[in-house]
Amino acid sequence: MKTLQPLPQTVSRLMEIAESETATIEQLESLFGADPVLCGKILQVANSAYYGLARQVSSIRSAIMLLGVYTIRGIALSVAMVSALRVGRTVSEAERRLWRHALACAGYAHGIARASRWGVRMAEDAYITGLLHDIGSLLLLMRFPTQYRPLLDLIDQAPEQFSEQEIHTFGCDHADVGAMIAEHWRLPERIVQAIAHHHAPFLPEGDHRLLVAAVMQADRWDFEQVSPVPGELGSLIRLTDEATASIRQRVEGNLESLCQVLFG
Repeated sequence: MKTLQPLPQTVSRLMEIAESETATIEQLESLFGADPVLCGKILQVANSAYYGLARQVSSIRSAIMLLGVYTIRGIALSVAMVSALRVGRTVSEAERRLWRHALACAGYAHGIARASRWGVRMAEDAYITGLLHDIGSLLLLMRFPTQYRPLLDLIDQAPEQFSEQEIHTFGCDHADVGAMIAEHWRLPERIVQAIAHHHAPFLPEGDHRLLVAAVMQADRWDFEQVSPVPGELGSLIRLTDEATASIRQRVEGNLESLCQVLFG
């Protein structure tokens, strides 16, 4: 964990400003002005088909006005995550698969929260939680590829054994590691706890309950799980077939364009 790159100061400060709910566009413009490389990458992602802007944006001010502070926060964190874990390397096929799953779950979780009318901030927190929920797997794969790559086959073959085998091999599972990473990056406690509990057998209490629910449902969609929805999950997420189809179509239709921008 100590060898993991910290989040860029710009992103850390952005997280703080977004938490305060008193951010001004001038503050954010000044913040990104000190990091033009990050700013350029954020604009590149914002202009991808994934965000569906009616026109191209060429300034961080325009991006914030069209997408909002919380969405820019999510984009900035996406870019910073890729940079921190990629460290200039070519992304392996196994890593790319995990990244694709993370981005899909982020989009699904965001769409679920919005359609459930949990509020803008909760929807963007759901995006970040979905994005980060399996970051522990990415770190374990990068640090211990020989031991971890065979475990990834269990996701498709025997998903119920996946966390069990992680604990047998490493003494912890990817949710534990992911929560440690989020804590290392000083992310809000509700997001740390949501990552830690996204494979729990029941939904936790507290302000991370809805985040866990959104990510659990997003995971089910991406892995095409057709087993009955757990009772607690079904009581929180009641989407029509039309709403579900709309969310999935939007994410799946633009996912590759986002991956291309982030990984080339």
